[in-house]
Amino acid sequence: MATETLSHSQSMIRLVRSYIATRAIYVAAKLGLADHIRDDGASAQDLAQKLNVHPGALYRVMRTLAGLGVLHQDENDRFFVTPFGETLRTDSPQSVRDYAIYSHEFVYDGFRNITESVRTGKPMIDDFFAYLRSNPELETIFHAGIGNRGRIETKAILQAFDFSKCRQVVDVGGGNGAFLSSLLGSHDQVSGVLFDQESAIRAAESGRGGSLSRCELVAGDFFNRVPSGGDTYILKRVLFDWTDEEAVKILENCRKAADGDARLLIIEPLIGSRNEQTPAHLYDITFLVLLTGRVRTVDEYSALLSRAGFRLEKTIPTNSDVSILEAFIA
Repeated sequence: MATETLSHSQSMIRLVRSYIATRAIYVAAKLGLADHIRDDGASAQDLAQKLNVHPGALYRVMRTLAGLGVLHQDENDRFFVTPFGETLRTDSPQSVRDYAIYSHEFVYDGFRNITESVRTGKPMIDDFFAYLRSNPELETIFHAGIGNRGRIETKAILQAFDFSKCRQVVDVGGGNGAFLSSLLGSHDQVSGVLFDQESAIRAAESGRGGSLSRCELVAGDFFNRVPSGGDTYILKRVLFDWTDEEAVKILENCRKAADGDARLLIIEPLIGSRNEQTPAHLYDITFLVLLTGRVRTVDEYSALLSRAGFRLEKTIPTNSDVSILEAFIA
């Protein structure tokens, strides 16, 4: 088969329409489609009855998903879940089903106002976290989606950084403790402190993030103080939520809490080189629409660290969307 050559116009049309593919994936996630397809496959007709949807419409969506590699369609029009599609199964260790739902029921709608955000430089929501607290259903979707993404990232982070040299880890803004739970579970010599707002600590206490043995749970506000005594402080996907001034304040509080030889790990997506398309660029546009923060370059983080009394030692890539910036007290 000859290689397809597209004009610039044709390529642009395909790019403009790429949201249709992700909407089809969202439908699969929302319906739990992969969960209902057994090893011997299923027809659209059978699944439509189980899911209470129109069989012809479902067939058309499933045929599209087969073209995307999420499903495989055989000559008898039975559909099977591919290894790629397994990521939409609820019980898969690699599941991103909740993240797909979060992306389309929370983030997607916000992009209707992107032009206004570009005009004003302001996000569609004045106080993102207050908005979440006032909308419990959306807050649940948000935390489930972020939890999906975090679980996938955690493995890559633990593989990329040698935590065996750490003894007392303070996870600042560590949410329900899922990352710290995995770290402690894989390094017996490490004890931890989970520090976040009270609602997150309550979630951690309920076990939502996993087991937290050898860990102290502390509620508080990182704009006011950070627990002392750690030899390693972690800010994982925290600083990009905030303006430069707010980020410096968080870093300064880490600096006040840290001992002289303590290390600080900033774990964030990083904007890459000019003309390079990376996931970080897309995260950054999401922040433009939803939050007051931003995704930064290594140099921008180095400048923030310097203002707060740290020096950036090195940047460590991971096999995920985030990198690890290791810093020490200047």
